[in-house]
Amino acid sequence: MLTANRSVERVTISVPHELASEADNCSAELKVSRSELYKLALEHFLAEQRRERLKLIVAEMAEEYRADKELTALTVLDAEEFV
Repeated sequence: MLTANRSVERVTISVPHELASEADNCSAELKVSRSELYKLALEHFLAEQRRERLKLIVAEMAEEYRADKELTALTVLDAEEFV
């Protein structure tokens, strides 16, 4: 829940009637307000977007790592034991 010292911003959105009706049913089932349901949905969506962006970045970095001989030059030592 929101606390007194936490700032919030009101946002007005328009959604199709069928989606709003389904959201109302879901919020009733979960026993949360419509506002809380939309907040949770937005948080989930944004977290998924961050994960997808990270996947792309990791894929780009992995490709760069594989293609750069200077970065992979010492990987042959990875399996060696150091005494």
